[in-house]
Amino acid sequence: MSRRSDQKKARRKKRRAARDQTWLPEGMGERVAEVVADLEEFDARLTERGWQFNDPEHPDDDVGVSWFWPPSFVDEDGREDDDDAMRATVIALLEDEGGEIAHVLLAGTADDYQFDLGELLENLDVIEGYRAGDPPPVFEQ
Repeated sequence: MSRRSDQKKARRKKRRAARDQTWLPEGMGERVAEVVADLEEFDARLTERGWQFNDPEHPDDDVGVSWFWPPSFVDEDGREDDDDAMRATVIALLEDEGGEIAHVLLAGTADDYQFDLGELLENLDVIEGYRAGDPPPVFEQ
């Protein structure tokens, strides 16, 4: 084979590899676009209230996407003795069979409260008002 032919085959192989990485089954493109749009809207609602998106460059595979509430930060002394106690209140979204589940991890504790997205939005004021050492919050159901 000629050098030109080898280069052409290499380029074709590279294009196919890139295409195969981004390929989605038929009909999935709309679902992916819908999920991304919902996530962008959810992110906008949280960030306009002051929540900060956790660094996507260093994601935790168990968490998915998450935000933290800066006013809730506690120093090491304000946390429970549990090593899993959070330094700030965190909202983490995880995909479940029934849809997305929001996990709320309260600052200073290892407590994990789970909500669907509608319930979470209804309880944001309670979540944002919680500070380490407060009695456990009462959420609307």
